[in-house]
Amino acid sequence: MRWFTRKPASRFPSDMIRRLELLGRFSLDSQSAGVDSGEVWSSCIAPFMQELSAEPTAFLADLRALIQGEQGGWATLGAAHLIWEVRGGDAVHLPAALPFIDGGIDFKLSRGLPTASLTGYEMQRLVQRREAGG
Repeated sequence: MRWFTRKPASRFPSDMIRRLELLGRFSLDSQSAGVDSGEVWSSCIAPFMQELSAEPTAFLADLRALIQGEQGGWATLGAAHLIWEVRGGDAVHLPAALPFIDGGIDFKLSRGLPTASLTGYEMQRLVQRREAGG
């Protein structure tokens, strides 16, 4: 019988939600986010490139568990942009990435932003959703 069980170490730093929120805010409005793009790259994107490229399904499952129940949607938007930054157009072919991408799109639309505010890849995904009836 084990008296002490160690919680599995997370692949993410303890401030990952903050990093994703920062990336989400920056991606929506880089001018008023008050953050240098170099900082966004070095703290929000670059540290995760290798893992997201090498093991996308496991990475995305862990990321989904991390942001589950997140309030406000900024971290979800940031997660979607992290995926796009690393995987590019390949992201729409990763089933595990679609909830993040859709969540980012829904976040923007729920804030009353027009579809013109969506990036090209977000608009492409929105069209796919609408054609599929979703």
